Amino acid sequence: MRFLIIIIIFSGKLVAQSYSGTVDYGKSSFNYVIHLSKTDNNTNAYFSSIEMNAYEIPCQRTTLEKDSLKFYVISDYYTYEYEYIKQNNNFKGHLMVYSNENEQLLNSFETDLIQENKTESDVIKKQDLSFTSNGLKLYGTLWEPKNSIQKGLFFVTSSRGNDRSGTNAEASYFADLGYTVFNYDKRGTGKSEGNWQSATIEELCSDDINAIAFFAKATSFPLYQIGIKGSSQGGIKIPYILSKMPELKFGISISCPSGTLLESDLNYWKNMNVDQVGQENIIIAEKVQKTGYDYLANNLSYKKLNLVKNKYVNQDWFKYVWIPEENITKNYKLNFSGLPYFKKINQPILVIQGLSDNVIPENSYRIIEKALKKSESKKYEILTLENTTHSMTYLDKEFPYFQILSPKYLDSITEWLKIIEN
Repeated sequence: MRFLIIIIIFSGKLVAQSYSGTVDYGKSSFNYVIHLSKTDNNTNAYFSSIEMNAYEIPCQRTTLEKDSLKFYVISDYYTYEYEYIKQNNNFKGHLMVYSNENEQLLNSFETDLIQENKTESDVIKKQDLSFTSNGLKLYGTLWEPKNSIQKGLFFVTSSRGNDRSGTNAEASYFADLGYTVFNYDKRGTGKSEGNWQSATIEELCSDDINAIAFFAKATSFPLYQIGIKGSSQGGIKIPYILSKMPELKFGISISCPSGTLLESDLNYWKNMNVDQVGQENIIIAEKVQKTGYDYLANNLSYKKLNLVKNKYVNQDWFKYVWIPEENITKNYKLNFSGLPYFKKINQPILVIQGLSDNVIPENSYRIIEKALKKSESKKYEILTLENTTHSMTYLDKEFPYFQILSPKYLDSITEWLKIIEN
């Protein structure tokens, strides 16, 4: 879920404390935790929710007054207003959802906060670590569970400029299951050195492989006790890394395209622009857009790109086409496909695709399954989730303002892990 700002207004005297709450809507619900702490004269608040893929999101503009608690979560299209009245050590309140477009109240829900009584032994231990890969200093987090099962889970880095914070919620989830977890900032993101934009997929995979080796050394886990998980661009790297490190225990590939990253970007462009361009023009417009991506991927000369541009520039639909500048930094990652590497793996692998994914081609999971049938992997599973997006959020037409992970997503992974670990 995309979070912008959470504003907390609280009352009374305060020490470090966590409160848990639940919002019930229709036949569904989501849980959340607010952690409050006081430093000097300021109160800091942090918002977490596994279902909303959020972990300790820092809250801003925190103040204290009387016996009430109030905070807002603001997204692109909606404002979520939480209000509570203190009752002993807990809070009773409600959530109101407003449209940002016209400030109309769309719905309201009852929700209470219950004080949590956690001891130090109940808390996952987190340790920030650094390592060197290809001459770059990279930073990550080691998540040590309270009840370790002596197995490791490594998060492969994902698309664009996303740092480790995007996997923190899942890291905490799997640490709660007993896995020792490691996630890190991709080169050029977060605290890590380097430039992800100019790097190839192979270079980014090299960072992942070095990070796995560091993780294994830091935990004293042999590679056969470590599995890897990645989503989107991270998902396409999973079979490559498994083929290069055959000792690894398993792989989990989420929202992985069957073709190149260029094909996925083009598919996403088509889905986002078909209504504006029109069904009668979308085929030719898509071909023109492909020339732009081909130039970006260094598959086409600027001269040929300009010939295509000049031919169609006066078409009404051309304004929806993106044409790169001549001096743009090339993105060689666009030419990478993970499909050949699915044929080379021997480890168990779980492939999950949402059937409402508008990024990767809709038949990706079928093509990947055909490749896996040619591999030496004896324990692979292909799972599709209805009404589920590229980011594994669930499409709920009745309550579109809640971006919640698909209810079967994490549960299905948990059950699959139980099977392959036995």
